Amino acid sequence: METDGEDEAVTEGTLGVGIVGTGGMGGRHARNLGHRIAGAHIAAVMDVDGERAAAVAAECGGAAVFADAAELIGDRAVDAVLIASPDPTHADLAVACIQAGKPVLCEKPLGVGLDDARRVLDAEVAGGRKLVQVGLMRTYDPQHTALKQAIDDGAIGRPLLFRGIHKHWRADVVRTAVDVIVNSAVHDIHSARWLMADDVAKVYANHVTDLPDRPETTRLVLLQLVFRGGGLAEIEVDVDAGYGYEVIVEVSGERGTLRTPSLTSPILRKAGVASRAVEADWLERFRAAYVLETEAWVRVAREGKAAGATAWDGYAAMQVADAAARSLDSGTAEAVPEEPRPALYDPACTGPGGGSGGQAE
Repeated sequence: METDGEDEAVTEGTLGVGIVGTGGMGGRHARNLGHRIAGAHIAAVMDVDGERAAAVAAECGGAAVFADAAELIGDRAVDAVLIASPDPTHADLAVACIQAGKPVLCEKPLGVGLDDARRVLDAEVAGGRKLVQVGLMRTYDPQHTALKQAIDDGAIGRPLLFRGIHKHWRADVVRTAVDVIVNSAVHDIHSARWLMADDVAKVYANHVTDLPDRPETTRLVLLQLVFRGGGLAEIEVDVDAGYGYEVIVEVSGERGTLRTPSLTSPILRKAGVASRAVEADWLERFRAAYVLETEAWVRVAREGKAAGATAWDGYAAMQVADAAARSLDSGTAEAVPEEPRPALYDPACTGPGGGSGGQAE
């Protein structure tokens, strides 16, 4: 472990955050915590790339640099942990935080499969205390929250159909359909549960193959969902759209339709053309959401609690993703097991800024 010798009195009384993973997502969280969010300071960082970790720590005011995530979680200067390491590490690290009694903001998904998500859920329920906030941050995006508020206000009556369009500029690596569902579509699945205020009963999945000799690879995944209350959803995730990163949500109801604006940039009129820029990636498109999400987490983590999307939400989204993966193999719609929500995640126990997507709150 390395430290920079900074005077601890400067950060006395604030939440000491340990960040595991300092790549694109972890680096964004670190900079937000270091420069935009009050009430917290970065106490420690860890990454397998020690030079990158040290650079992020220095950029954000200095922090201890660890080579081992378990040591960071156990360090007394770390009050809460933000997990932004690769997906296969999420479940083990989240469980370690629960066992240490430390609030954790864990980037989605809760692991690489349903068993991982179940381990995290079981550990938190056994502890009897909500400590996990999952990084399903669209519930903090101003476009999404405005749409949710309009639905809750009765603007369109009962929601009947959710449409989600999720475009990536380009695929830097060849991705499988299952990876796209678990790593990317999980955001849209959670959004659908949250906005429709219902749980998913069954899902049918299909995709467009990327490499003809590798049928598991994909360019575009399409999911069709049926909710327990009778509503429907359609989710498209295009991993190689070729023009930018874009997320569009539309909800049709009994008395009207709500749709998020497709772009956030101003309209440029020049040389006979009217145009709008498209963000390059999710870090830019959801810049405000990441700040609001982390602000909410810091606020409740200082009280030893969790807000936003819960471990139950992460598990429920993974249940749908698991059924979608089974549907790819079977070629038919697959049922999502109906499972009672643990009492720990009752609406009265859910903090602000997100919460359970199923069963109206």
